[in-house]
Amino acid sequence: MKKILPHIILIPLLLTIPVVSSPDFDGTLSVFRVSPFQREFIRFVLVIIFFYLNLNIFLPKLYGKKKYLPFIICIVVCFGMMIFLPYRLTSENVFPGGSAFTHMKPAAMPPPIGNHSPNPMGRPPFRHFDEHRNDASYQQMIFSSVLPFLFSFLSSLFIYRNIEKKELEKSKAKAELLNLKYQLQPHFLFNILNSIYSLTLLKSDDAPEGVLKLSNVMRYIVQESSKDFVELNKEIEYLKDYIALQLIRTDSSLDFSYTEIGEMKGLHIAPFILVNFVENAFKYGFNAEKESKISVKVIVQDNVLNFNVFNNIVNYKITDESSLKIGLKNTIEHLNQVYGHKHTLVIHNDYKTYDVNLNINLI
Repeated sequence: MKKILPHIILIPLLLTIPVVSSPDFDGTLSVFRVSPFQREFIRFVLVIIFFYLNLNIFLPKLYGKKKYLPFIICIVVCFGMMIFLPYRLTSENVFPGGSAFTHMKPAAMPPPIGNHSPNPMGRPPFRHFDEHRNDASYQQMIFSSVLPFLFSFLSSLFIYRNIEKKELEKSKAKAELLNLKYQLQPHFLFNILNSIYSLTLLKSDDAPEGVLKLSNVMRYIVQESSKDFVELNKEIEYLKDYIALQLIRTDSSLDFSYTEIGEMKGLHIAPFILVNFVENAFKYGFNAEKESKISVKVIVQDNVLNFNVFNNIVNYKITDESSLKIGLKNTIEHLNQVYGHKHTLVIHNDYKTYDVNLNINLI
């Protein structure tokens, strides 16, 4: 109701503009009986209707979903209605050029003298004049609708773009919070630190490396989470550090492979948009009591990133399954907001294996 109330107040105020600005306005409602005012008022109402249709239906449902042909058709139809409806709905029900002038009876012509005809070619008098007059009137009819229509279209487009921008910022902020929530949640840190502690008791050479990887992950999250885009090579380094931390908690039952191909220099990507797929793979794809397989492939070719994550589904007892599903849902939403038609995401799940194939055009 709070969103609708301003519009309920604004629309009547807007409708007073053509009334008080009309030269025929004398302080009474008699102005509504004047045909020229009727046409302008109807056109003004159509401008407002088109504004809301374009903002709430045409732009988000058609333009925003890349349905350009239906969008153009709707815009053209609305423009045509804005041109012709005001003249069809007024009391005269005629187009300009078809006004009272065209209903006038021709003046009585004096009888021809002798064989001299006032119209030797057999053409109606003043026809050429009427054609020019009608052409000029139709042009006036079109031009009188162009500026209001453009104003309505551009203003609704401007507002739509601002709404999109705010939604993108909101989505980005949401993704950042989710990333911090799901990547730095207490049980994750506890498990990693516990694994590192176990390595130190065994005096393993992997313990210092584990501490270093954890430090790198935390530093990257703190420093890069506020940015819209980060260098691709830094994002991949963060991803590899994250994988290294996950591998500390695994054993020889896991068949893990990582492949990286291509030049990443000069390319940028939205941060933390890949790690959720890897997290899901380790959650569902590792079970110390079963043969587990996880593979991660990062391929960059012609400024296009191909990111593939594959795992066997061997772990069905996930304590935080709901958080993983929410994280995946928001990652997909973030991809749609940031990359739109510049990315494709295909996920294949046959309940035995889980395969993610993500392609992003990074230009």
